Amino acid sequence: MSAILLEGRPVADRVLADVAARARALSDRGLTPGLGTILVGDDPASDGYVRKKHEACAAFGLASSDVRLGSQADTDE
Repeated sequence: MSAILLEGRPVADRVLADVAARARALSDRGLTPGLGTILVGDDPASDGYVRKKHEACAAFGLASSDVRLGSQADTDE
């Protein structure tokens, strides 16, 4: 059996275009879709992941909020 190369970029582009269209449709109705994140600790990889998500929100007109807690945060926080 030979390998089949799956192109991810075209799929991602279609998904992002769909998200943008849905966000515009909601905005036209007076609703602002968004993303909220809570990051506990200071893991650089997690920070980069969350940062990219918020950059994507900004690019598509989505609201975003980010809460950062120290590594010693407990479940009550």
